[in-house]
Amino acid sequence: MSPARRKERSRKDSAEEHAALFEIARTAHQICLKLTEKRPDEKSPRPGKGKASRKSYQKKKSKEKEAEMQKAMEAWSRATLASVPEADAKTKSAAETRMRELEDEMKEESEDEPYTPVTSPLASRQFGEEFAGSGESSPKSGSKKRVTRTTSMRSTVAGRNDESYGLPNLQDRLDQIQNTYFGKGDLMDEATVQRMRTVFNRFRNASGNEIMQDDLPSAVEFLGYVVTSEEALEQVAKQVTSFKEMDFNEFLEFVEKYSRQQFGRYETLFHEFDEDGSGEINVSELRKLLLSIGFVVVRQMIEEALDVVDSDGNGQLNFEEFIYFLTVYQHTEGFTKDEVKRMHDVYKGFVAESVKLKMGSFLRCEDLADALVAVFGLHAEPHAVRIGHKLCNNSNGGKRNTSASDGLAFHEFLIFARSVRLAEQALYKKEFHRFDQDGSGNINASELRNVLQALGYRPMRVVIQEVLQEVDFEQDAELDFEEFFHFMLVFKQRDGFSSKELKDFKDVFRKFDRDQSDNINVHELGDMLRYLGFSVGTDNLYMLLAQVDVNRNGTLDCNEFLRLMRLHRESELKRMYDVFEHRGGFQDDEISCKQVPAALQDYMGGEVKAEVLQKVPPSGDMDFEEFVSLADQARWAKVISERRMAGFSQAEISSLEEMFSHYDKDGSGDIDSFEVQELLNDFGLKLRTRAERQEVLDQLEEARQLAAEAGVQHDARRPKSMITFWELVQLVRLVKTHRAKLKEEESQQLLQAISFSKQEIDDFRAVFLSWAKHGGMGLSSEDTALGTKVSLHETAAKKRETEDLDEEEPGLSASMLQKLLRWLNVPVTMQGKEALEGRLSLVQQTEKNELSFVGFLQVMRWMLDTNFCGINGVAQKAASAAQQQLFAKELQGA
Repeated sequence: MSPARRKERSRKDSAEEHAALFEIARTAHQICLKLTEKRPDEKSPRPGKGKASRKSYQKKKSKEKEAEMQKAMEAWSRATLASVPEADAKTKSAAETRMRELEDEMKEESEDEPYTPVTSPLASRQFGEEFAGSGESSPKSGSKKRVTRTTSMRSTVAGRNDESYGLPNLQDRLDQIQNTYFGKGDLMDEATVQRMRTVFNRFRNASGNEIMQDDLPSAVEFLGYVVTSEEALEQVAKQVTSFKEMDFNEFLEFVEKYSRQQFGRYETLFHEFDEDGSGEINVSELRKLLLSIGFVVVRQMIEEALDVVDSDGNGQLNFEEFIYFLTVYQHTEGFTKDEVKRMHDVYKGFVAESVKLKMGSFLRCEDLADALVAVFGLHAEPHAVRIGHKLCNNSNGGKRNTSASDGLAFHEFLIFARSVRLAEQALYKKEFHRFDQDGSGNINASELRNVLQALGYRPMRVVIQEVLQEVDFEQDAELDFEEFFHFMLVFKQRDGFSSKELKDFKDVFRKFDRDQSDNINVHELGDMLRYLGFSVGTDNLYMLLAQVDVNRNGTLDCNEFLRLMRLHRESELKRMYDVFEHRGGFQDDEISCKQVPAALQDYMGGEVKAEVLQKVPPSGDMDFEEFVSLADQARWAKVISERRMAGFSQAEISSLEEMFSHYDKDGSGDIDSFEVQELLNDFGLKLRTRAERQEVLDQLEEARQLAAEAGVQHDARRPKSMITFWELVQLVRLVKTHRAKLKEEESQQLLQAISFSKQEIDDFRAVFLSWAKHGGMGLSSEDTALGTKVSLHETAAKKRETEDLDEEEPGLSASMLQKLLRWLNVPVTMQGKEALEGRLSLVQQTEKNELSFVGFLQVMRWMLDTNFCGINGVAQKAASAAQQQLFAKELQGA
């Protein structure tokens, strides 16, 4: 700290001591005044009719009005400051105790002293001497209505589930506002000061106890404000200190002043949007007001907040109710109940990893960007990376205190999620105005399509029309920005699918969620994708699952499955458009119908069913969406016809035909009860006990059902027939899946002893498979980058080219492992080579005596724990360089 800074601090400390002494004296004086105040039943002279008396009476009324405005300001400030995450259990307990004391005091005074006491000294000091000298305050004429309103709110709030999410109690926050309106609550009570310290510590320098003024916008946004003008914020900061840093006391003073300024701005805007001057605003005016302030307007959230604060249900809010509305709206940072639940599921998944790794019971700061992408999707990745970088680094590029003990509570996670939504809103607004060519403040359907494409989407007409019908509030075929933002929320909630597509995907999910757990594991995912026409190997299934497993629990819920399907759909639409453009569709976005059959063959990679080709018009042109519809029909016709193949390639089916001929001794075309014994033994299906026999019979019955669904019916006229060829194909698939599940269970038991996170395991899997199958060829930094896109078409194609019926477990030889280490720039010495060879004999290996994936993880764990040949330093440098490269890339793209 500079000498000038220390001198300034010394003067401030001295001033604060004098202020404290003055405060004690003034408090004592006010206590004396309170004891000598006249009771309501004591007679007092009525104001006279003279001019002097009228002036005195008007002056008194003016003071009462000022006091009333002061209380409204304190209430609004409390509504904002109370949204700061709680510091700890002790602080929460102190706040609850204080709240009970205030309620008891209010009860006593309502029974014994029905008059309003003087404004508290702390509140008077904080908001200026002009209110401290008034010595009295009168309740608003609507105080009885206010009590009734908060009582009604209590019954509405009772059903909320905030405590399970670790959020502050909403009713407590509403009660705090009520107490402040009645002059009982202090703006900066003990609990609030502790919460403010939490924010200060989050953004202070790692090497000191001060916060940089350049970090104030982030801190203020963390408090729940929307910073629309950094210049206004800087002006308030200059009123507190002329230096570039603030200590905690200065930070408190700054927040108080900024709260006062913002309150005045909000009140002015409220009256501006009260177009009829009635003192109340309707829902339409409310939405426009929130947009003007800079809030993210979510219609469902507005409805949820109005259900709490609009006690009479007339859809109108006065300024007082508006304060309550903001409190409820900001309580969950503008997210609806359903959104909060989904975000909490994501948060729990990341916290579970932190607990497993013994790195605290909160979300690690370095995982924030990943968690935000998990919630908002790949399109939000640039915003998430930037916000995560800002959390871990201050404005000067220095590191903040982000150790394991400084993890993020769920409420803090919601705050950063709000920042992502605000960033999305800013991006949407920019593109909206860019395509609002006539400057009307509205866009039509054609302009809407251009905006969506500019944002990275490839929307279909049917989806746009369905969402438009849902969000076009005025039914005028045009959208203002608020309607457009609502359109984007609904569009993303649907993952860009039509209602029919959503229903079909959800039906498929329920079909393969056999245990009705609302989650599918990697093997059920394989069955599901095969049903949809994509045969994917086990290793690639893990890679696909990792791309969308947002809560990192190793399974997929329905929303995660839909996201996988969205990623696939985007890659398929791109492939279709490439074919469409190749066949002449780049001109006027249309293709000659004569070119359509050839284009369909290009897309399908071969023959197209005749029933699909018959739908192609003999002449004329076809636009891209009409071509997409035909291409989908062609692919689905092929899927249905090949479903009996259970995901096996034609070469694999030929191998199975040879196998079937071996067991079909009499060449009857089916395997009878005598011939089936040898087949079951060779498959490893034991028939020693009644339970084993019943299990085998259940598998045979399931194989028959799967074959029947694929269009192959069992011949009931042949009672001795146990299994036909296509039923054998389904049985082989069931046996392979069962064996893969057993192997997975064994691997999971071994993985429990290895302290790697789910993300680390997924990254290691990508590296392992690349080196085990391709010798490291084609591996790049993008293979493990955040948000890597997938293509089921390409993955399934690779499976057909590289994997056979047996699907051998991939392994890594000792020499290939050493090449991998050299690629990682790890300097392996002779001593290190000997130690590595000794370790390889102690870990899991494949049948070919190569390193299995679990064995690879065991070796990596040993290397990191022992710092094998300095691998920790190499890994840290690589991780740091990758993070900086990713941040620079996203910042440049933004």
